[in-house]
Amino acid sequence: MSEQRSDDVALTAEQCRPTGLDIEMARQVLRITWADGVTHDYPAAFLRRHCPCAACRTEYEEQSRTLLPVLSPSQTTPVMVTGGHLVGNYALQLEWSDGHATGIYDFRLLRRLAADLPRTGG
Repeated sequence: MSEQRSDDVALTAEQCRPTGLDIEMARQVLRITWADGVTHDYPAAFLRRHCPCAACRTEYEEQSRTLLPVLSPSQTTPVMVTGGHLVGNYALQLEWSDGHATGIYDFRLLRRLAADLPRTGG
């Protein structure tokens, strides 16, 4: 029996099942169409900032505690998504131009992150 997180309660299985996944390399956007008919565009930079892997989470936590973080040259270079693949039927693993590929984005996580997507004009 698995524990259910309180922020998962409001999401149905249908809301967390993608029917379309497309990485638009030129725009650096992951477009997901969900089974309930909703479509979200996730900018690659947004996804990288929300990478769920332990190394990225630790790095972001350390930076948030530092008053004036010093960035390495690799941290100032834009990182591009270069590909991705499905992990079973529950997640997407993205590959990045800096070689990073350990973040596994569970579909439930991606649907929750949609609430924090940057708003576009229109």
